[in-house]
Parts: sequence; C-alpha cells; structure tokens
Amino acid sequence: MTHFSKIGLATATLFAGLAIPNAAQADGFYISGFTGLAIQRDQNNTSGNQSLDISLDNGFVIGGAVGYKLPISGFRVELEAAYRENDVSAGQFLADPTASFNGDNSSLGVFGNLLYDFEGLPLITPYIGVGIGVGGVESDVFGSFDSVPGTPDPRFGGPTSTEFLYQGILGVTLPLTDTWDLFVDGRYYVAPGAEFDLIDVATNTRTTFDSNYEVIQLQAGLRFKF
Repeated sequence: MTHFSKIGLATATLFAGLAIPNAAQADGFYISGFTGLAIQRDQNNTSGNQSLDISLDNGFVIGGAVGYKLPISGFRVELEAAYRENDVSAGQFLADPTASFNGDNSSLGVFGNLLYDFEGLPLITPYIGVGIGVGGVESDVFGSFDSVPGTPDPRFGGPTSTEFLYQGILGVTLPLTDTWDLFVDGRYYVAPGAEFDLIDVATNTRTTFDSNYEVIQLQAGLRFKF
C-alpha cells in the first residue's frame, strides 16, 4: 500500500467515524513499521583552528519497533531499530576553500523508547516520548582539492563509530480498525559524542574532528496490535 493510499484510507475512516469517540488501546504487545524524511543538520567539524563544514540533502529513514502498552494508563515502551541516510550537497574546508566534497552520512540506531498517549480525545491520540540507545554513526565523505593537482583525494569520516544516542518524539495516532493504527510523528535524533577523521590518503595520517550528528525525522507508519 502506497503512502497516499494510507492517507486516503485514514481520511475515509475519519469521516466515517466523526461521531465515534476514540477508545483507549487495550494493554498488550504491538509491532510497527515506518518510513519518512530525514533532515540532517549541517555538520560542523572542528579540530584546533581547523574547520570543515558539510551541508547535506534531505534523506530518508526506515525502521520498525516492537512495543508494549503498559497497564499504567497512557504509557507504552518500545524497542526500536531504524536506519537513516543523507547525501552530501556541499562542503567548505577552511584550510582550502577550493575543496569540494561528496558522499553521504548514515546511522543505524537501536532505541529503548518510553511514550505517553494522551487518551480520551475523539478520533486521534496525540503522544510524546523519549528514547535512549546506541548505534553506528558513519560519515563517508570524499574531498577533491583542486589547488593540489595530482594529490590523492582526502577522505573524511573513517570507520563506523559506536555512539550513545537519544531522541525526542512527538506524534499522533489515528485508529483505522481494532487492530491497525496509522501514526505520524516527528523525531529529533542526536549522537552527542560524534567524532570523525580527516584522512590524508597520501601520508595515511588522520586528524580527528569534533562533530555533530543531528537529524529531524518526519515519518509515518502502521501499528498492528495483538
């Protein structure tokens, strides 16, 4: 089913049930899958007095979760795994303004989420949540230094690093049937300790840069309740 088909189905269900209040989900397990837009904040990398700024195109996120609605009213817990990727659109290296960059950034993260549903409203159920987790963060960026012709192009990123992660969640659920829900949410995904290396291929030397990895995710998915 396409994203637009899901929206059409949800809209039809909404109009068919305008006068029907939204019943609270029963306690129990559920699974969910989602996909959407990943908007990565520009990457600012510094090492001493050196700086390398990288801009990124909008990318994608895809993932899923296994969850459980607790007997405590409104609360859910989830184990989530998701992958996001963004292509590099431009870069600016202070030491060589002629340098250009291409490649991509990506991250695969696993989270434990705690969510709270604001139950009792008609038609929809807003929710908020937080998550902490761990995952791989990778920057595969290649540079081209026109000012030094014939020199092997440098790389920025290095091997995948395992990082502590956290995220904030804000969304809304629209029940479709007794067992199926449509949900839409936004997530702010952060790897606060990200570091990447600028690798001089010619000399095989590395300079480590303090960096940032922050992604805003706008996504939609389906949830199946057992």
